[in-house]
Amino acid sequence: MERESMEFDLVVVGGGPSGLATAIKFAQLAAESGDEFTVCLVEKGSEIGAHVLSGAVVEPRALNELIPDWQERGAPLTNPVTDDDFYYLVDDHQELLHLR
Repeated sequence: MERESMEFDLVVVGGGPSGLATAIKFAQLAAESGDEFTVCLVEKGSEIGAHVLSGAVVEPRALNELIPDWQERGAPLTNPVTDDDFYYLVDDHQELLHLR
């Protein structure tokens, strides 16, 4: 039985933050070197981010380093976090914990 195969220089498994960062940085370094490399990102979800459970809260410092012009390119991150609270949930109420 003959199977179709594809060859890549880099295969990244998982389209989470680490996998995406790895694929993007590799592609950037390849472009800077002037060499042509192929990258394949394999994700089990139907689309990138399908399994992200963080509530889409993103710390942008790493994103700024990886893709400095991400805001100008129209990335759909438009509501910066301005405050942060942590609640301890008890049987019938919640208690705000002051961690600052």
